Amino acid sequence: MKSLSKNFSLLLLAAGLSLSPAVAFAQSKKTFKVGASGQAEEVVSADKAAKAETSDDLDELNFIEMVNSVPLDNKSAELIRKFQEKEGRNRLFSREYNSKNNCTVETFRNKEVLLVTIPAASLFAPNATELRSDAAALLAPLKRYLKDPDMYRVLMVMHTDNTGSEVYRDHLTEERSKAVADWFADQDCDTTYLFPYAFGDDMPLVENNSMSNRMRNRRLEVYLVPGKKMLEQAKKGRIVF
Repeated sequence: MKSLSKNFSLLLLAAGLSLSPAVAFAQSKKTFKVGASGQAEEVVSADKAAKAETSDDLDELNFIEMVNSVPLDNKSAELIRKFQEKEGRNRLFSREYNSKNNCTVETFRNKEVLLVTIPAASLFAPNATELRSDAAALLAPLKRYLKDPDMYRVLMVMHTDNTGSEVYRDHLTEERSKAVADWFADQDCDTTYLFPYAFGDDMPLVENNSMSNRMRNRRLEVYLVPGKKMLEQAKKGRIVF
């Protein structure tokens, strides 16, 4: 289990980002629902991210390095951006993840990464660490992205609000993150390229100054990062998935 709740701000500084985590991430997203414009922030990858070859190597990477673990050449990046936007619009947002379910589908990292956000309340009862019985309906569509190893690197990041002690908040997101990862393992998914993270309350989307805002901050973020197999296909001029 990777918990970055204590050092995420330091990682952003090391990557050259001076913005707060929430602002840096908000400015680097383009939502399919709203259609916001703007160029994503480009995060500089560490050398070890580019050199990581095996799943054991990848387990040693932090979140920033994982998001940038497959460097893309310009030609491949252009094709992958088109593929990801189409995947987001046609397969994710227009189906299970939509405003009715309070879920969002966005692009991240210069539109090369897909980001699905699911409210924690749709997955867990208040203060609970066991998945709701109906949580499978929101998790099942993501099984697709684990079928073809290293087509995607799937980062699952659990967040909470600022309620309770810091120890409690960290424990809650760690246990919830583990519960989500365990669900996919129990479904006989190949979890080699699934990476769970727990950020506690270190990355709020909005200020924790109201009940509705705290609800927004309690969430699961799923980053669908292009893997080496997708890059290989893009270099050949096509992506088959």
